[in-house]
This record gives sequence, structure tokens and C-alpha cells, in this order.
Amino acid sequence: MVRRRAVDPADRAPSSDKLPLLYRTLVPLAPERHQGVRVLDRKDYSFAATANVIPLTVDEFPVAMRHYPIVLALGEPATPVALVGFERGQNAYVDADGQWKNGAYIPAYVRRYPFGLVRESAEAERHILCADMSSTLLGEGDEGQPLFDADGQPADAAKRALDFCQRYVASTERTRAVMREAQELGLIGPSEVTISRGDRKQKVDGFALVSEEKLRALDDATLGGLVRRGVTSLYAAHQMSLANFTEFGA
Repeated sequence: MVRRRAVDPADRAPSSDKLPLLYRTLVPLAPERHQGVRVLDRKDYSFAATANVIPLTVDEFPVAMRHYPIVLALGEPATPVALVGFERGQNAYVDADGQWKNGAYIPAYVRRYPFGLVRESAEAERHILCADMSSTLLGEGDEGQPLFDADGQPADAAKRALDFCQRYVASTERTRAVMREAQELGLIGPSEVTISRGDRKQKVDGFALVSEEKLRALDDATLGGLVRRGVTSLYAAHQMSLANFTEFGA
């Protein structure tokens, strides 16, 4: 069962109509409201227990490819995700105690939680540090590290969260650019995989892949540009990660 903490009524309203995966609230952090909130020193991934896919950035491909199938969720642009569960609503890498599978890479999207950056407005460049106040990784009292000091200034925990979130946003921008280019070149198409589990077979569909055949069909100038910029290495990591589908059939 996914654990959640009680939330102040003032923090229940989400900062946008559609919240990101895993988040129940996303509230701008402010010292006048969150002076006593602390980041708890615990590893509890139960918030991800019902997610069978986790978003990835292209910067994570070289490591994530060793642990998960990396597939693409169709959109504008497509979004790379790590497939972490055979069944919808079940993360095979989070156990009943909320612990991630020992030795498996933990995606940055999960490590970023419960924090996130939200653009101040559709036109503004400025982002605001927010948090899911329902998270059991946050608390009040003497345990953990404060988000704000006695003067209401961001403490080290908030500074680290902001730095991580800023780097994550930069990585997602690079990911969007890579995926947008792949779509413009016509390299991405829907796919499906049939997985055998004992006597049972199940079709996994609803995702897309970068096509090796379409990649090889590109003209030399376009392909050469992708190679020089290191983009084909990302495609290769994505394609090699598909061997991990056998893990779900074991």
C-alpha cells in the first residue's frame, strides 16, 4: 500500500491542473508556510510502487540500459521511460517495505521526488521549487534536515533539492530535443513485445521504439551528423536495453 502523510488544507491544491506522475500535490515552498518542514533521512520508494513505467532522460541511457527496457511513450515529443513492471499498476523493483531492488539503478525522476520545479507562468522563464507535501519523505519535528533556517532562508536541504531539480530540467530539455529530432526524421514508430512467463504469454504494447531499419535508411549526411553529435549512441543504448525484456519473462 502506498503510504502518504496528512497534508495541511492550504497545501492540498495542486499548482497545475495535471500533476506529474507520482505526485499528489505540488506546492511552492515558502518559509512562512513551511518553516518547520524537514527532509527525512530515509529511503522509502513506496510512492512509486504502483508505477510500471518511470520517465528517463537521455543522460541516463548508458546506465539505465543495463537494468530496464527503455521504451518511448508517444507524445509531442516522445518520452523515454524505463519499464519497471510487467503488469500495469505494479512496480517490480519496489518491495512491500518500499525498498528499491538492491543493485538496480534508480531513475533521476524517482530520486528527484518529492521536489520539482514549476514554471512561474506560461510566459516566464523563472521556475519555483515545489514539493509534494503528501510525501512520507517530508515531516515536522526534530528528525531530518530543515528546508529553511531560522531566518527563513533556504537551508542546505532546499539548496540541494533546487540544484538537482535544475539539472534535471536541463536534462529533460536535452531529451526533448533528441526525441523531437527523431520524430522529425521519422525514426520512431509503435511496437509491441510478447513476453513468456512459464505457460503464460502476455503482449506488451502501447509504446514506441527508434527503428534501426529507418535509421539505416537515412542519407549519409543526416546519419553522419547524428553520429558526430553522439545521438546514434543514445539510440543504440535504447535498442540494446530491449534485451532486458527477458527479465520480465524470468
